[in-house]
This record gives sequence, structure tokens and C-alpha cells, in this order.
Amino acid sequence: MTAPAPELLTTEAPSGLTLTATPLGTVPMLQARLAISLPLHTPADLAVSDVLAACWSLHPATARLEQVGGIASVNRRRNWLMVGLHATTDHEQLMADTLADLTHATFTDDLVARAVALVTQQAALAASQPTVHATRRMWSQYYGHLPPAVDPAPDPQLTSGVTRDEATAAFHRFVTPHRGHLALVGDTGAEDSLARFTAALAHWQRDTDGDEAPSPCPELPLPEITSSHRPGQEQTQIRLVAPAAPRGSVADFAAHQAAVTVLGGSFSSRINTVLRERHGLAYRCRAATDYVDQDFVVIETDVHTRHAGQAMDLLMELIEEFSAKGPDEDELRAACGFITGAYAINTGSQSGRASLLTAAITQDLPASALTDVPRALARLTVADVRAAASHYRPDRFSGAVCGDAGEFPGRWR
Repeated sequence: MTAPAPELLTTEAPSGLTLTATPLGTVPMLQARLAISLPLHTPADLAVSDVLAACWSLHPATARLEQVGGIASVNRRRNWLMVGLHATTDHEQLMADTLADLTHATFTDDLVARAVALVTQQAALAASQPTVHATRRMWSQYYGHLPPAVDPAPDPQLTSGVTRDEATAAFHRFVTPHRGHLALVGDTGAEDSLARFTAALAHWQRDTDGDEAPSPCPELPLPEITSSHRPGQEQTQIRLVAPAAPRGSVADFAAHQAAVTVLGGSFSSRINTVLRERHGLAYRCRAATDYVDQDFVVIETDVHTRHAGQAMDLLMELIEEFSAKGPDEDELRAACGFITGAYAINTGSQSGRASLLTAAITQDLPASALTDVPRALARLTVADVRAAASHYRPDRFSGAVCGDAGEFPGRWR
């Protein structure tokens, strides 16, 4: 049995902003999550978008909300600028006014300088992390270059040079309502919340005459897994990625979720059972779903460098067997129960439901995915998930094995 569908009201403002509200009176709080898609075409776009996020985090409007006990968070996730506001319901108008001020903000030299310093420091720290290097190599291997949307962090040199004029220009180019989705979850009437936030954001109009032309999509290179030499790095990061089956429905998405969960999405999954429990090669190993311009499966395994070859052999064997045979009935039942339980738990809390709505938006799913996905999971058959798993063949994976690779082969497949 799946949980009853929550009440979801969706409207589109004259500006093009999409708003979805759902009441949930578990506590007298309100969650407001704004997601704005970003046209990131260059590394410079990535750098200035992170500076924009920091400017909003440091803006007086967010400080004003925090002074009454509210919480404000702003970050970039992939090619989305994310704003999260959380406060008691008696501050609902203040939350709406906070979003209005942010979408109509002006940036001072001091504000931009503080944001630049913060982002540059964070970007420099990220660049030193082996996991960031491995993630960059994985996506570069798949696409043949590193698209800004999948880069975990901007270039510190680019962020350090962002000026107030550049931040302001990017703000007017990026922060437009027709690219925005606002989710409202809390102890309020859905219709009243929609009306309140729509009125507060009525001034927010698109500043551009039209959408930017999408960047041409270069032909993808042939799938390949290569080594990346990091002298002295005793822990090796294995990062592999493959495209999932093309999605034609929520049922396809659910089958992909179930397949990846069986492969490596829980402690009882195949990758964890073999690499972690049976062979003791890695504490951290997993398979997870991802979405950029389509659905992906990503495999992450961190092992001691001397075990990298054994780990890769085992991973390829697991992937080959899984793509050929898929899950059995018990594995499918356990995976669907695990995912359905996660949806039920998250749908029952305000922050969890707001997160699910935001996740749906950023994965090109309807707001009704909150209940559509669990219902699709309940109808899945082994044949459905085997069809999804068949796309995870070893010869479709790209990626990198990053560590002290002096003894590694240049190419693993």
C-alpha cells in the first residue's frame, strides 16, 4: 500500500514563475524552496553563478529572516540556483518579502567582495580534494570535456576575478522567473500561500527578450575507463558512469531507481555485499542515480591503491552479470520497499516533502512524482527492472581510476 496522495496545488504566475503548494501541518512551520535553472555554458558562467549564490547568502534580506529565527540557505546544485527558506508560519509574509528582495536585489562592492572571497576559498579547498578530481575526470571521460553543470566547483582563479558589474549582469541574465520553480510546504492553506507569494513576487519579471540558444551538443566519445596518476595517493577513487535507458514515463524512472538500488544503493546491495562485506576492499562503495541532461547510473568506490585492480575486476563482473540477468524477485521486493519507505518518510515531513518537490523539478519530473513514483514501484515486475539493468553493460561505462597509478594500466577497458 502507498500513502495517499498529498494535496498539491500548482499555478503559473504571469511572469512565468511556477509555484506548487502543499499543506502539511506536522509543525507550525513553512518551507519555501526556489529553484532557478541556470544556462551554464562556460566555466566563467559557473564561477559567477557561485558568486551570485554567495551574494544572496550574505544579503541583508536573508540576515533579516535569520534575526527572527528563520533559516536561509542558498547554493548551486548542478545547473540550478537553489534558495531554501524555513521559518514559523507567523513569518510567512516575511519569507515572501525575503524572496521578493532577493529577486530584486542590488549588489554593493562590499557584498560582492565578501562573496568572491568566500567562494574562492571554498573552490580552492574543493580543488584539493581527491574525490573532486575523480568526479571531474569521470564526467570529462564521458562527455569528452567537462561541462560546467557537472563540475563540482568553479575554478578559484575565475571566481577571484568576478567583479560587481559581472555579478550584476549575470544576476539579470540568470535570475528570471520563467526559469524558476517555487515549492511551498507547511502548516498553511495552499491557496493562501500561493496567493501571498505570487503577490510578493509580482514585480519579478523576465529581463531578457528570449531564451539563450542552447549550446550545440558535440558527439560523445566512445565509452572508456582510464587511469589518472596522482603520485603518492594511497587511496584510489574509482568513478564510473553510464547512461540509463531513455525515459518515456515515470515508470521508466522507477525501474531505473530500483535497478540501481539493487546494484549498489543500500548496504545489502550487490556492490556493497561483494566489495565491502565479502572482500573487505572498501568501506565506501555505492551505485546511485544521477540526472544531468538524462538519467545516469554512477558507481563510486574508494579502495587502497594496491586493491584497485581487484576492485575493478569485481566491479566489471558484477556489472556484467547484473546487466545480463537483472535482479531476482527478493532483490526487487527489497529495493522497492526501501525506496517506497524513503518516499513515505520524506513525504511525511515538511523538509522532506519540500526536498522531494525540488528533486522532482531538477530531474524533469512532475510535482506528482511524490506519489507517482511509489505507485510505479508497486507495479514493477522483474522483467521491467531487467530491461532497465540491461543498459548498464560494462562496455557502456566511462570513467576514471584515480590514485598513485604508476602500476595501473592506461586503459582498463
